[in-house]
Amino acid sequence: MSSPLLGRSAVIQIDSVDVGYAKGVTVGIDVDLIKDYKIGSDTPAVIESGNKSFSVSIEKMYIDKTYAEDVLNGTKISVVVRPAGTGSGKEEITISNVVLNSWELTIEQDGIILESVSGEGDSITFSTQA
Repeated sequence: MSSPLLGRSAVIQIDSVDVGYAKGVTVGIDVDLIKDYKIGSDTPAVIESGNKSFSVSIEKMYIDKTYAEDVLNGTKISVVVRPAGTGSGKEEITISNVVLNSWELTIEQDGIILESVSGEGDSITFSTQA
């Protein structure tokens, strides 16, 4: 049985550059269901996998306006998540052609200024680092 991974070991990259001061990342896969019923039955006559979406959101300490500008400009980016860190044989998750569609800035008197950015890509790939 394998041990769980520690979040502090993870590496997050945007366009091949490590995201400095990242606090967290969420990667999601959503699949719509195509489901229809026929008269006389209470179970689906058709149930199939439908459209897929691949979401990603990143929370990090604010450094500058780069990601806010990416949202405004509709810039497509690539996001790579390495849950166990960087190294040969370790898992890598790549979300490609991500269009960022949300950016938020959080300022509190007694803390670090944070930003969160999220978007959706057109594909996701699970691979092993070489």
